[in-house]
Amino acid sequence: MARILNFTAGPAHLPESVIQICQQALWDVGNGIGIAEISHRSAFFDDLMTDLEAQFRRVGAVPDSHAVLFLQGGATLQFCTIPATFTRPGGHIDCIHTGYWTRNAMRDADFYTRIHYAYDGAKNGFQHIPDDDEIAYSSAPDYVYYCANNSFLGTEFKRAPRCPYPLIADMSSNIFSRPIDVAAHSLIFASAQKNLGIAGCCVVIVDRAFLDERQSTARPSMFDYKRLVQARSMLNTPPTFALFVMKQMLDWIESHGGLKSMAARNAQKAQIIRDAIDATNGFFKHVGDENSRSSMNISFYSPNPELDARFVAQAESNQMIGLRGHRETGGLRASIFNAFPIEGCRTLAQFITDFAQKNG
Repeated sequence: MARILNFTAGPAHLPESVIQICQQALWDVGNGIGIAEISHRSAFFDDLMTDLEAQFRRVGAVPDSHAVLFLQGGATLQFCTIPATFTRPGGHIDCIHTGYWTRNAMRDADFYTRIHYAYDGAKNGFQHIPDDDEIAYSSAPDYVYYCANNSFLGTEFKRAPRCPYPLIADMSSNIFSRPIDVAAHSLIFASAQKNLGIAGCCVVIVDRAFLDERQSTARPSMFDYKRLVQARSMLNTPPTFALFVMKQMLDWIESHGGLKSMAARNAQKAQIIRDAIDATNGFFKHVGDENSRSSMNISFYSPNPELDARFVAQAESNQMIGLRGHRETGGLRASIFNAFPIEGCRTLAQFITDFAQKNG
C-alpha cells in the first residue's frame, strides 16, 4: 500500500526500513518477547541503553564533558525543570525570543525567575533570526535560552549564538538534522518525534560541570538531573519502545552518511520546495527573512486564506497531509524532517506549481 506524504510538524515521517524493523520487534526481539513487553531491567534492554548512548554520542559528536539523558515528559517538561534547577535566588535569565516556543518556555520560567529579553522578535513578527550584534545580553544571567528552530513560522539559527554565559537550547525541531556544536552549550534538549523517532522521549545533553555547579541535591527524584544521570535514564520505567525506535533512527542516520550528509540532504529538500515557491512569481510567498528560513519547516502562504484552505484540501486528496500552517499563524507549512523523502519534496513542488497556474 502506498504511504501518504506526511508534512506534519510531528510526529513525523519514519523511514520504511525503520518501520519494518519495528514491526518485527513488536512481535519478537530475538528471545520470544516483543520490545513493547520487555523489562527495562532485562539484559537485552540494558545493552540497548548502553549501545544507544554510545551511538548517540558518536553520531552527534557529544564530548565526555556532557551527560546524555533520555527522559519522559517531552520537551515541554524541560520548560519548567530547567529554570527550577539552574536559576538562583535573586538571579535572572536572558532569552533570545524568536516566537511561539520561546514564549511558552518563558511562560513556565516566569514561575521561577526574572526574564530579560536579550532579543525580542515580536517587533518584526518573528520573521528574523538575530545576528550576534543584535543580541543585547544583560549582566551575569544564570543562563541564556534560545530555540534553535522555530517550527511555528519556519525560522532557524544557522549556528549557536555567540554567548559569554551558559547557553541552553531547545533543539526539538532540528536536532541531528546537521552537525551540532555541543561544547558551545551548557544544556541542549529535544523531543524525539521529529528527527529521532516517535513521541514519548526527550533527549537532554547537559554539561557535567554546569550540572555539578548549579543543581541543588535536595530535589524530587524525577526532577533531579544528577540522579537521572546516575540511573542512566532508568530511575523509573523509561519509554522502552520509543528508545528502541530512536536506536533504529540513529542506525538509519549513520547508514546515510551521518550529520554532514543529513545537512546536505535537508538543504537540498528545502531548496526544491523553495524554488517552486519562487517560481510562482509571487502567488505563493515565503514566511521569514531569506537568511532566517528553516530547512526543517517551509512556511508560505497564498494570496488569501480561502486559497490556503483549498490548497490544503486538494493536497490531501493527492495523498499529502499536514500542510496547514500553525494554528496561531495560518498559511501553509511543509515540515520535512530527516526521514522525509526527497521524492516527496519534488511531488509537493510540482503540486505548488500546478496550483499556482490553475488559481493565479
